[in-house]
Amino acid sequence: MRRASSLLLLAGSVALAGCPLDSPTELRSSGQEFPVTAMWTGTAAPIEPATVAGTLAAEQHLGFRVNASFTINGDPSATYQWRIFRGDCTINVPQSTSEPNGLVLFATSQSYPDVTVGSSGTASVAPAIAGELDSLTAYSVRIRKSVTSTNWNGTNPIACGDLQRTPAG
Repeated sequence: MRRASSLLLLAGSVALAGCPLDSPTELRSSGQEFPVTAMWTGTAAPIEPATVAGTLAAEQHLGFRVNASFTINGDPSATYQWRIFRGDCTINVPQSTSEPNGLVLFATSQSYPDVTVGSSGTASVAPAIAGELDSLTAYSVRIRKSVTSTNWNGTNPIACGDLQRTPAG
């Protein structure tokens, strides 16, 4: 028994001696290192009589994350809300049992910071949104004037644009 233990200890020591001391363990602790799998873009055009417009560029990352960049052109000092919804701009009803193909919010309302337009008439935000956009599903980016309620079902936007997907690479 002692001899077997000694041989195991010797074999383990030899194995460890072969490992370089300057080779630290690789640890990925940041989602920034996950590769981009697709790009999504959309231009939210004003719906009359509104004049506000916006553009969205989003990187879909492996690992259930979307890095969004949203720019809005609107009235100076005005605050707007924006969201990505499942459903294109032709749909103007929320999903329900009677409307199974209605609008559904992508992620949570907390994922979308309000945008306050500066004196130049433009503003931008760049949130990271938890989730994965499905390549077989239609999505739209929608804008409305900011209100106290963040529970917006996507209906009656003042600007809307359908998202387009392109594979990464």
